[in-house]
Amino acid sequence: MSLQAIDRELRELEGSLSSIAGRIDQLRREVDAHQSELDRLQQEEEESGVNRRRLEKELAEGEARIRNKRMRLNQARNDKELQALGIEVDTLKENNQRLEAELLAAMEAAEARGPRIVTLRGTLDEKRKELETAEKEIAAQLEDLKVSIAKQRADRDLMARDIPASLLQRYEVIFSKRAGLAVAEAKGGTCQGCRMRLPPQLYNELQKHLQIHFCPACQRILYFESATERE
Repeated sequence: MSLQAIDRELRELEGSLSSIAGRIDQLRREVDAHQSELDRLQQEEEESGVNRRRLEKELAEGEARIRNKRMRLNQARNDKELQALGIEVDTLKENNQRLEAELLAAMEAAEARGPRIVTLRGTLDEKRKELETAEKEIAAQLEDLKVSIAKQRADRDLMARDIPASLLQRYEVIFSKRAGLAVAEAKGGTCQGCRMRLPPQLYNELQKHLQIHFCPACQRILYFESATERE
């Protein structure tokens, strides 16, 4: 029973340690995720800026070529040359229309990306501050928990040395499978672990305290405590 009390306290301490460490890990993952998205968007923005400048340059060059071709239309010497120049102008117009569509799409994407980048930068700053504060606040708690766990483990090792190895092993298996309740009281003819009625003979044997008995239903280790022992 004393070993179980230590083990249950150890489980709680380790659960608290895991929970605290998990909170820090979660904050770090959030920071990393926001940073990763921000890096990606900033990279896209940089590449988009280069692409927009290229499109603007090509568009300006296309407009210049169109103006040049139109000037030459007025100087065409025959219908064949006039027709050829007209085809070239139409081709240049189509190309410029394509460039304009690409440029518009790039600008719209940038407009949508900009606010997200601003939001992410603010969120990232908040998360970093939250992580820094949490790490400072939790550092002391983590050390206290680790000290408490180390002490409990030392006490447990001392206590476990007095229990036969086979019984200790069986206790540990039950403790793991039965949610931290391996030792249960037998009271009023019933196992308080699973609430099942115990055979009368077994219940009588428990009261003699001559050997270890197990619940036939849940396999927990049973103990009996008389009214005098309770007092």
